[in-house]
Amino acid sequence: MKSKILLLSAVLMSSAAMAQNEQIHLFRNDKAFNSYKASNIESISFTDNDGSFVGMLITDKDSKGTTVNISAIDSVVMSSTGLPEIHVNLIDYPDWTDLLKDQTHTKETEYSATLYMEGNGMYDDLSLQNVTFRGRGNSTWNLPKTPYRFKMSSKTSVCGMKKAKSFVLIANYIDCTLMRNAIALWVSQRLGMPFANHSVPVKMYFNNIYKGAYMLTEKIGIGSGSVDIDENTGILFELDSNYDEVFKYQFSWTSGSEEKYIPVMVKDPDFTEIAPELGTTATEYWDMWQTDFTKFANAVVSRPASQSLSDVLDMESAVNFFMVNGLCNNHEMQHPKSLFIHKDSINGIYKFGPVWDFDGAFTYDGSSYNGEQGSPTTVLVAQDCAAGGYSFLKCLFANAEFRTLFKARLEKFAEEDYPQLKNYMEEYATLIEPSAKENGLLWDDDTSIPEFKSVSSWEFRNNFNTLKSWLDTRVKYMLDHKNFGLYE
Repeated sequence: MKSKILLLSAVLMSSAAMAQNEQIHLFRNDKAFNSYKASNIESISFTDNDGSFVGMLITDKDSKGTTVNISAIDSVVMSSTGLPEIHVNLIDYPDWTDLLKDQTHTKETEYSATLYMEGNGMYDDLSLQNVTFRGRGNSTWNLPKTPYRFKMSSKTSVCGMKKAKSFVLIANYIDCTLMRNAIALWVSQRLGMPFANHSVPVKMYFNNIYKGAYMLTEKIGIGSGSVDIDENTGILFELDSNYDEVFKYQFSWTSGSEEKYIPVMVKDPDFTEIAPELGTTATEYWDMWQTDFTKFANAVVSRPASQSLSDVLDMESAVNFFMVNGLCNNHEMQHPKSLFIHKDSINGIYKFGPVWDFDGAFTYDGSSYNGEQGSPTTVLVAQDCAAGGYSFLKCLFANAEFRTLFKARLEKFAEEDYPQLKNYMEEYATLIEPSAKENGLLWDDDTSIPEFKSVSSWEFRNNFNTLKSWLDTRVKYMLDHKNFGLYE
């Protein structure tokens, strides 16, 4: 015990004299966790019981002290940097503990706020500035851990990302690993997909209240920070059964004796803004693009499997897009939800991407639409859900050209890319483990909403190991499956 005390004292005191961004994490066995910035530690003292040291008192520079039972400390981990900390304070509602969620206060309700970020040695600090702050998400908006979006007055580079005005904070409430989205985005980048989002783990504070571990990333849309195409010539469609955009329609076709449809929405640009500049009306401009998408979609569902689709679709983009979604077993494709496809001009060809929304993929076993969600050995699309995602995508997946290219891409991924992915996962896990432990203490297991059950991130290493095993099984399943795990 004495040697343990001396070691703890030496480690903590020496760290306090180190660089400004030095981080100290106390991993404990009593379902508690302590993290400190070394520069904030004022003193360390010990308490005794009958001459034996039993507790350690750590006092910060605000004279706030924390006593830790020495027997509860498993290990002390130091890092030269810490995760960025984003601090948002509402100007008009400083006493709120979170955004309100009712008929008056929706995810679209905008609030004036100030925001600053401490980079903690990983990234440059972001100085205090005025922003517009609001909620985001569809089903995730109604979960206890709120996802957010903020917009700055001018384009700014945040955490090394391209300059943009708008960024989002993903809550990852139903992700017990806090890294499903990060993995998918890494694979997207590894495959060379254009406009792939970045993943920056951060700690989030709302009105000076710690809200847990979040992921900072770009807002999906046309712009230099996301889909970098000309909004006056190009378009970003979203196929999503939420069907909540202004310009939308249902592409329908007959499959056998059944009428099928997929929901098609314009994500960007805003036709009401750009149409007058182009010498037309929003309705006329929308009619042009609706006709164009219908031509593309008809080719997908009507052409024989032996006929090429390359005149209407960038096949490499399709292969990479579904390589990511197939690897993650993202069942949202069969709704469909969050399926993005873009075109840089009316005379070009369609391209799938960017990829988005993976917190309900991989090992997630909450809601189940095919009876076995969360299993690594089920197909990506098995049945139509709210709309005809399965029926539409099955036509694409059966195309001979797509199958040939996908098989080659899958085999190359398994041999060359997957080992690198596993290395990335280990590095990312080490980086976020302290914040995952803190997040797990704040957000416990939650089964109150059966279709969105949440497992705490407290048992992070166990959750992470489960995810690694799941991915090993998934890759093998895709390699062995007659249709690469995409459909039966």
